[in-house]
Amino acid sequence: MGTDERPRAVLVTGASRGIGKEIALALASAGHDVALTARAVSGGLPYGGSSTTDDLAGVVLPGSVDEVAEKCRTFGVRAVPIAMDLTDPASIESAANTAIDALGHIDTFVANAIYQGPGINDRFEELSISLLRTVIEADAIGPMISLKVLMSSMVASGRGLFINVTSGTATLVPRAPVGEGGWGIAYAMAKGSAHRIAGVLNAEYADRGVRAYNLNPGHVTTDAMRERAKRMGVEPTGQSAEIPAKAAAWIVAGSPDAVALAGKEVVARDVVTTFNL
Repeated sequence: MGTDERPRAVLVTGASRGIGKEIALALASAGHDVALTARAVSGGLPYGGSSTTDDLAGVVLPGSVDEVAEKCRTFGVRAVPIAMDLTDPASIESAANTAIDALGHIDTFVANAIYQGPGINDRFEELSISLLRTVIEADAIGPMISLKVLMSSMVASGRGLFINVTSGTATLVPRAPVGEGGWGIAYAMAKGSAHRIAGVLNAEYADRGVRAYNLNPGHVTTDAMRERAKRMGVEPTGQSAEIPAKAAAWIVAGSPDAVALAGKEVVARDVVTTFNL
């Protein structure tokens, strides 16, 4: 059995920049139709920050799903930009339904979007329970709301695919506190919770043709990181978002090696190196 090169209908959340943008472009270049979400369709929105004291909060970062969709269409595919707010369950449900209506069905869901705002990287002492709930509900419950809408379409396709863009924070213990090389407890709890979805879904739906994965992108340089580094007068750390994008495209292509990893965590750099992607 080789790869499955038939065009897919893919929903990629959080696709205005960074990992989501590169995954959308990689899949479009492979001939797949894409529905793309972000908080707003056009124009940049102020960055929400990562804590209650983040001095980057309010800074407008470049990128929109309108722009990404336009680039995707240059590959001859359909690309639909959709507004979606992770903090609003009705918006999440509406975005999933809009994606199905626009592309006729959705067989592949890449859950990449994360909440950006206070609470993500606040320390325990400063973290309110209200903000903790916001982060967890956005990052862990949000994909479940999408899946509740999308799953029947994914099953009907006979080759449903769910890719959760996970994080090392879901499974690793930080060596230092947030702000000193570590990460916030709310973000770790949210990503840890979302990390459990793929394995269980794969067990429940494998016999109905659905594969599910956690894709670990590694330490990727984001636009916020670039802006933060610029302000500090240093070079940003991290790797290109093209690395997890290549890994996502490899999962979607469905080679025997990729199929064998269904239900598990796929580390982007490992597969890119191992399979010379």
